[in-house]
Amino acid sequence: MIKKIIAAIALVLVLGGSTLAYAWWDSLDATTNETITIGQGVTLQVSAVATAPSGKVLVPVGTVLKANDVTSVVLTYNVRLDLEVIDALGLSVTASNVKIGGVTANATLVGIAIVKSAPTVNDANVLVTVTVTLAEPSDLAVYNAVINQAITFDLTFEAIQN
Repeated sequence: MIKKIIAAIALVLVLGGSTLAYAWWDSLDATTNETITIGQGVTLQVSAVATAPSGKVLVPVGTVLKANDVTSVVLTYNVRLDLEVIDALGLSVTASNVKIGGVTANATLVGIAIVKSAPTVNDANVLVTVTVTLAEPSDLAVYNAVINQAITFDLTFEAIQN
């Protein structure tokens, strides 16, 4: 009887521990989410920062991954117009002014992929996903200069008449 009780307690501890471990692992997601509202004919510039989650390191694509490495940081923006318009406006999103650790010396290593869920915007949200990656540096000195540094850039959101 005691063996059955001990086995049941052990089972509860294992299942509870697995659930807690998964919840902790799931919280290490490298995604940031933000909502942006723009006006018709308005250009909005947002300063973005791509940093790996706490305890993680953003490494170049193609690097052999260690336990705490990530190869991309994903930023998401929900974009919509502040007013409803009859004809949806084209949505333009561009990245500029890229810096690694506050300097532009190695900015060409940064890859910024912008994907919009719709080409036009109205009063409904358009999901804009920005994925930031690093290319492999040419040598170890450059790698050491860029590894684990914050990547900053400007995103320009513009609603334009088609």
